[in-house]
Amino acid sequence: MQSTYNLWLVAVSLLIATLASYTALDLADRISLLAYARTRQLWLAGGALAMGVGIWSMHFIGMLSFSLNIPIGYDLRITLYSLLIAIWVSWFALQIVTRKRLGVLRLFAGGVLMGLGIASMHYVGMAAMLMTPAIHYDRALLAASIVIAIAASTAALWSAYTLRMRTAERKYVTPKRIATALIMGVAISGMHYTGMAAANFPADSICGAAGGIRPEWLAAVVIPAAIVILVVTLAVFHLDARAKFLADSVARLDDHVERMRGMTR
Repeated sequence: MQSTYNLWLVAVSLLIATLASYTALDLADRISLLAYARTRQLWLAGGALAMGVGIWSMHFIGMLSFSLNIPIGYDLRITLYSLLIAIWVSWFALQIVTRKRLGVLRLFAGGVLMGLGIASMHYVGMAAMLMTPAIHYDRALLAASIVIAIAASTAALWSAYTLRMRTAERKYVTPKRIATALIMGVAISGMHYTGMAAANFPADSICGAAGGIRPEWLAAVVIPAAIVILVVTLAVFHLDARAKFLADSVARLDDHVERMRGMTR
């Protein structure tokens, strides 16, 4: 069956993948500096939600950029399953990169599990179309998409961890983070579109979810919601960090004033 891609939506999916990657790098850096376990867990949960929505949105926008010459829709329940997988994968990734030490074994084990999770999210999302007959996947391209997902996940974990460990230098941190996020975004997009290339739709295919969530409605909701969630998460975290910095500065100033008073008595 003939298929086409909307290049504008492809570009938007790459943008959101890069923004989600930047958010993940920023969260990894800042969560690792939190001293209280409860605060860390709260921000891990919030960060996983924002990052998961970002990754999931990239994949679904990439799917929306793909169109067939038949009516297409998505089953709500299966679509939500794919979103939950994305949030779990994000929580898992943030847990790993915010640890004090990241050994080689943990890095590769984490990369494999995260890659399999991202691939699962993608193919569960594809299953939400409820195609009849079922989508036939090219085995070589399917395997390649999983390998790319694992490689990209491993590289992302290593990049996030090493970039976080070097933030003490604070030299060119933002440009390095943007460049790393762009590379990660391209890698995540590469996995997605390789997976899409692996999908073959028979000529007599029918979308069983055509009466479900319409692609146009999903695009209108997902794109602005994903961008807003990621940007707000970054803004709130920066404001929280600034408030903490100001509170610490005031506390140090109070201590200094008390010491000066003690010396003058």
